[in-house]
Amino acid sequence: MVSRRYKRGKQFEYNQILDAFNAHQKRFADCVEHLVNIGFSLSQSNNAVHVYFKGGDTEAHFRLSSAKRTKLLDGFDAKSKPPKASVKYLMKLGCTYRQATSAVYKYRQERGLISTKLT
Repeated sequence: MVSRRYKRGKQFEYNQILDAFNAHQKRFADCVEHLVNIGFSLSQSNNAVHVYFKGGDTEAHFRLSSAKRTKLLDGFDAKSKPPKASVKYLMKLGCTYRQATSAVYKYRQERGLISTKLT
């Protein structure tokens, strides 16, 4: 079996490629296929296109410690809001999409808003 070597990229590189491809005018699947044809894996391509369409920064402006995450999300009253609203809020403050989704997940876990046990 021959191992296929894939390119590695950073989100800002994917964004440049997708901008040049005029991705906002195309379907999600077409954008994924474009990245795969360039040499990225299907998984990389799916993730890159997903983050591209979500928008926001691709590099964090600050580190989000546990204490800072809790303070920001408590101040936003994240307990009573849907996770997507909390993610958008953190992204407006300068978090990347990945940083924001991870922070909201951890916050919700710590607050008992989601279960971590499988039954």
